[in-house]
Amino acid sequence: MLALMKRFAFLRLFLAGAALAVTCPVLASEGGGHGGSKNESAVAKPAYGIRPNTSGSETFVQFMPAAATTFYGLRPAGQMHFEYGLDIKNAAMRKRAIALAPRLRAAYGKILAQYAGSLYSPGEVPDIDYLATRMQSATDRILGKGRATFLIATLMVQ
Repeated sequence: MLALMKRFAFLRLFLAGAALAVTCPVLASEGGGHGGSKNESAVAKPAYGIRPNTSGSETFVQFMPAAATTFYGLRPAGQMHFEYGLDIKNAAMRKRAIALAPRLRAAYGKILAQYAGSLYSPGEVPDIDYLATRMQSATDRILGKGRATFLIATLMVQ
């Protein structure tokens, strides 16, 4: 019985990860990289997973929203929609965070998929403190402790 429960837990995490991969936006690269210097092309193209900043703050780096499937037992029950960003005071660190955006999004997506797929029960209020703490520790691990503050803009469950 325990082995069967472990198999289903793995299946839930796998399905949650697959649903996250399908629902996350994919940005196509522009051009073939011909012409212009390397610095010009880096400035002209937006980083993967970064949205244009609409907050009005120069220090805020806004990411594309993420989504994960919630489960009731072994059946998909809904979707968790998550919008977030980083507040980074240092301009050089902000540029580094934008360059590391794919790695940050992967870490955040994994945490969200794990939470939505196994820790969250449909009908409950999501534990924003848990998510914020886990996301901040992932940010600290990738960028360095105290260099960026993880901020949640929206967390909706459907």
